[in-house]
Amino acid sequence: MEGKLRVGVIGCGEISSNHVLGYLNSARYEIVALADLSEQAMHDFDKQFSEHDDYKPEHFTDAREMLEKSELDVVSVGVWDMGHAPMTIAAAASGVKAILCEKPMSDTTGSAADMMLVCRRNGVKLAIGHQRRFLPAYNLAKQMIGDGEIGEPRLITTAARDGLPNYSSHLADMYRYLLGDPECVWVMGNVERETDQWARAIPIEDKAFAVFGFDNGAQAMILSGLTSEHGFGARIYGSDGMIELSVDDLKIMNSKSDGWQEHKPDGDFAKYGFDNFEMIEAGAAQAREFARWITGEIEEYRGVATNGYKALEMVHAVYESARTHAQVEMPLKTRTHPLAEMIDSGHLPVRYPGRYDIRNRTLRGENTTLDTKNV
Repeated sequence: MEGKLRVGVIGCGEISSNHVLGYLNSARYEIVALADLSEQAMHDFDKQFSEHDDYKPEHFTDAREMLEKSELDVVSVGVWDMGHAPMTIAAAASGVKAILCEKPMSDTTGSAADMMLVCRRNGVKLAIGHQRRFLPAYNLAKQMIGDGEIGEPRLITTAARDGLPNYSSHLADMYRYLLGDPECVWVMGNVERETDQWARAIPIEDKAFAVFGFDNGAQAMILSGLTSEHGFGARIYGSDGMIELSVDDLKIMNSKSDGWQEHKPDGDFAKYGFDNFEMIEAGAAQAREFARWITGEIEEYRGVATNGYKALEMVHAVYESARTHAQVEMPLKTRTHPLAEMIDSGHLPVRYPGRYDIRNRTLRGENTTLDTKNV
């Protein structure tokens, strides 16, 4: 095994802290550099991890300076969505081995495609942070479905909130993972946007309904903001049973079982029932497999960018269906942001004016909107 991988982090917010926790818990990395427009953000970041032997970062207020000077193997991109493409592209051009970019992959599918193009051109491995692919309960559900324990998978139902790209890109990725990564072949959906709501400087809807069709015959459905229910679990219906899945555990019922059978799998890095089990286990398992992929110990990585792209494409196809009032056949042809297109054209007028961002709590100082000068 090679030595520890040198990591630089772009954007010192709550998402990047999850990346770093995973890196450190996996014991495969050392954190050597941070880049953020705010010195205070980097100092606050240090307080979380300063006692760890593998955390000794230099601070930079210019990400490109960090990329030039820090001799990095890995870059984590944890800035807001519109910064994902420029920061990923800059990192790829700098000569690093691999990049972990937070979800959603980008603000448009066009810019997400550019990210993959530049990474391929420079021989850089690109991953997207859909870390729940690494949860023990998800892995067990995927195995059960693959083994035919509920017969042919027919329908997955989920409930969400807070905007499709922001929240439901995780769910779109979950559908494909549980079903063995089939292709989504069509999407139908609609949205409501009565308020001028945004998430990380990207416009989002108040409510949405969506159905996805896959090439294996299965379908999946999202209700977002329509009920009080939400979460990253699912109800999975098959021809011979069903699974109730959460981020921690699952239960299954089929023709061979005597009612519901519960399963509570522990992880390699955290025990079931431990506080924050989901984030500790998923982040560390993601980081461990990422390291094995970077170093060539494994050929395939479940968080590869093509999967992140397809999750983004699926949720943007819901907006495109609402924009065109039609079923959308995949792959998605529109490469801009379909919801933004509807807003800009006047197709989706706001009933209650007053812009607000559901993530502005993470901004620093006097800021209530994103400083976009350096993205």
